[in-house]
Amino acid sequence: MSRRSSSLQPGGHDSPALRLDQHLRAKACIPYEEDLPDREFPHVTCSIYGVPKTNELFVRLSNGTVSFVSVTNSPVEYPQMADRIFGIDVEDAQVAFHLADQLWEKHRGELLRKER
Repeated sequence: MSRRSSSLQPGGHDSPALRLDQHLRAKACIPYEEDLPDREFPHVTCSIYGVPKTNELFVRLSNGTVSFVSVTNSPVEYPQMADRIFGIDVEDAQVAFHLADQLWEKHRGELLRKER
């Protein structure tokens, strides 16, 4: 079982990890990248999901044991995300990979520990 952030965010909103899990269970998101392995550390993977209803991008880094999730608003308003199902927009990709870099910097030590 993956350890995930379970704290509530400011304003009473669920954590990004919990929200992403809810969107995935409801099949309410577009999987732009799933389990993309890091070139240097292939046991660390990156997943990027778009949620059309909220126009948000979720990024998850995982090593199979722990996962870290962050979320941001998509900078693209047109065309709507629901119409971008055949691939991630360049601006969305830039924002998402920047978010992945931030997660990596913050949680590198935990992500580099391999599953035991």
